[in-house]
Amino acid sequence: MDPRIVFFQNLIKDKSKRILELGPLNRPIADKNIYPNTFYCDIRSTEEIRKLYSGNDYLKATGILIDPESIIPVDYVIQDNYKKTLENVQKFDCVIASHVLEHMPDLIFSLQDISFVLKPGGIFCIIYPDKRYCFDHFRTSASFRDAYNVFRNGTKENAPMVLDFFYSVIPENNPHVFWEKKEILNYLPETSYAEAIKHYEQVAEGMRMDDVHYWPFTDMDFLKFLYDCTKAQLLPFRCISFYPCQQDDQQFMVALQYDPAVCSRPKEALQDLAQWMEHALPDYYSSKDIAVLNENERLQILSDAQYQKIETLQKNLFQSQNDMGVLKEQNEALTSLNTAQQEALNTLKAENISQKEALSTLGSENTMQQEALRLSTAERDEYRQISDQRFEEIKKLEAEMTDLQNELQRRLGQLDLMENSRSWKITKPLRTIAHAFRNPED
Repeated sequence: MDPRIVFFQNLIKDKSKRILELGPLNRPIADKNIYPNTFYCDIRSTEEIRKLYSGNDYLKATGILIDPESIIPVDYVIQDNYKKTLENVQKFDCVIASHVLEHMPDLIFSLQDISFVLKPGGIFCIIYPDKRYCFDHFRTSASFRDAYNVFRNGTKENAPMVLDFFYSVIPENNPHVFWEKKEILNYLPETSYAEAIKHYEQVAEGMRMDDVHYWPFTDMDFLKFLYDCTKAQLLPFRCISFYPCQQDDQQFMVALQYDPAVCSRPKEALQDLAQWMEHALPDYYSSKDIAVLNENERLQILSDAQYQKIETLQKNLFQSQNDMGVLKEQNEALTSLNTAQQEALNTLKAENISQKEALSTLGSENTMQQEALRLSTAERDEYRQISDQRFEEIKKLEAEMTDLQNELQRRLGQLDLMENSRSWKITKPLRTIAHAFRNPED
């Protein structure tokens, strides 16, 4: 489906809404069979439009070919302006301008004028050719400066824009030519200076051109133009949607919502436009440029991923360095501890040697003592043996003494018996004489 129609239908879901389409020519966006409350308008009648597109300087310069019989009938012919022409007509929910605004001599006035036929909150759907990808390719972009000069000083000030159109436009409107960008310089404008100056002077003298692209914009340039107009509090719109020019196409699309408060309080509308401007590609991009851009984006993603890995590695390296520092400190502590332990070990070794020497000395002494003990034991055993012999002898002597004592006692007993006996007593004198004979000295 035509992307213009998709864009419009996404904006207007309710098929009963009142739609006004400006300059539909032979390619209307709003189909009356789908949106029955649709009306078409133009600055010329249907017959005048068909006559214009039978041949004119615009068609010659751009190479545009349109079958006049394909042009659809219009419902309203705009006289002077939209506000005056449609003042007695019920206001619309949506106004569509597809490849129309660039043809309006006073762009700022036309935007203001269109706001008068919209209901509050109504949608202005704009479809605009991107100068980079159509016959305006070699033209200089328009700006707020140019449009404001015309707005303040009248359409005679359009002479420079007309000069730029007829001097720089080319008879090639196939977007693929510009997107491919192959031998693009072969399409440089060939319009003569004299021809362009003729149209310039006509406009400077107040003549109105049959048809011209007054306002060549890129999608970014147009958003900047809207931004400048909003900042100057000239437009009662806020941008609610933006569809930038796509590859192999030649148009961008903008949806504005009518809001009179924007003229007095433009801040939020400016913020919205600034956000939409981020979606536009700057300058001139070809298919190759987009491929390079996509590749760059892919490489950027890879680069970001690599950067993330590098950051992770750097963090890991930093952590490793910290860990190495800690390990180094621990190693130094262990080295110190090892040195201390080695010194202690050396001391222990020295002590061990001393102890071994002392132990050896003690061993020698012990050996001597054991030897001495062995000798003393032998002597003791010998002494014990002798003692035992002596003890036995003593016991024997004791036994003998006991026997002698017993014998003595017996004999003493016998003596006592003898002394006490009668015989002993009778013989006593005889024994005394005998004793005297034996011992004369006594």
